[in-house]
Amino acid sequence: MLAADLAGAKKILREDFAEHPAFQTLFRLPTMPAVTVQMEFSKPVLPYDRTTFGPLTILGSFVEQSRSTFTHVPGRLSIILTPPEKFIPMKEEEIIKEVIAEAYELGLDLESNLLNYRIVSHPEDFYSLEPNNDWMRPNQRTDIQGLVLAGDYTRQPYFSTMEGAVVSGLKASQVIMGES
Repeated sequence: MLAADLAGAKKILREDFAEHPAFQTLFRLPTMPAVTVQMEFSKPVLPYDRTTFGPLTILGSFVEQSRSTFTHVPGRLSIILTPPEKFIPMKEEEIIKEVIAEAYELGLDLESNLLNYRIVSHPEDFYSLEPNNDWMRPNQRTDIQGLVLAGDYTRQPYFSTMEGAVVSGLKASQVIMGES
């Protein structure tokens, strides 16, 4: 089973199957970037742990996670930046300055209690959700004996999500177990 993101799967498959007709569509499936900021604070930034959107800012969506996912830290905010292409070439210090400034526009103080942060940039994180790309998503079963694909880019009901990666993994395991 090849369980990877699209960029990783393309890289691995090209080593042995660059000219194989079964993978030519996959190799053409466009990717899109993602940039996130993970911030730790001395106390929670938001009073609840749920996804919030930052309209008209670079904060596409953000979520306090200190009460749910990252209970070992007093405050934890995960932010998805938009448009990600803007941030790929930027230095981390420049990105965090913009994030803090735009958060102030939403009434959030991300500077006072900030302990640490990380910028996670993936130039080819997801397959592109632009129109007319969905048909290029491969099935989990391949034409190569013993090779099964798993990843959010494969054919399953979700688009570029963790849920899609999980469903794809389940479908791939069903292929391996002969259930599909």
